[in-house]
Amino acid sequence: MNVLLYAIVMCLVVLTTAAPASAEWFADAYVGRTFTLNDDVTVHSPPGLSVYRDAEFDQSWVIGGRFGRYLDAAPFLGLAIDASTFFPTIGPQQLHIDGCVPSGGCSGGQGGTTGRIDVDVIAVSLDVLLRLQLLKSQDAPWGRLQPYITAGVPFFQTTVTPRTTAQFRNQDGDSDYSVGYKAGAGIAFQVAPSLMLFAEYRYTHTEVAVDLRDSALVKKAPVHFDLNTHYAVVGLSARW
Repeated sequence: MNVLLYAIVMCLVVLTTAAPASAEWFADAYVGRTFTLNDDVTVHSPPGLSVYRDAEFDQSWVIGGRFGRYLDAAPFLGLAIDASTFFPTIGPQQLHIDGCVPSGGCSGGQGGTTGRIDVDVIAVSLDVLLRLQLLKSQDAPWGRLQPYITAGVPFFQTTVTPRTTAQFRNQDGDSDYSVGYKAGAGIAFQVAPSLMLFAEYRYTHTEVAVDLRDSALVKKAPVHFDLNTHYAVVGLSARW
């Protein structure tokens, strides 16, 4: 958690010192759905190495907010800090396992179901935005219609907690802190003075590595997988 707090403070310092106070500010709130791509889950357990092939992550709701500003000297260019959370749980599923399987032996096989493994993600990122300012008027000096693209460097806190699994019967959860990358595109439309409605697609990538500690045997099982996630979000943006 200290890593995330440090990331938030550093993002705010950059945001508040990068441009004059007269820049165009904005504050967004959004909600949407995430779609995390299947990935191999690697487990280094006491019996040996296990690779759960093509594990499926559940779709999830995402909620978040973004705060930033567009620069007076370059009104097409903006800086923002974005924070969001989503939950790509690994649900019970039949998988092929290379290496050691929970039923015994290290020659691979179907290995039964994974059980449920909760995955909770908090992401904080420093973003750059580029926009087009279309349909300008006296009521909409920044443009009533604004297509934009965005890219950023997110800091992730990912907590992995086994719930009902054959391989992790006694393991406690663990949190990982990582850096990834992010890209997206969207369109915003003014629906009222100083208020815009927007829809956005984004994609993020990060790697997760946690140590699940067996509370009975006092041993660790390192677990590794990638989170490659597509987002579709809608939200409201206040401008001033």
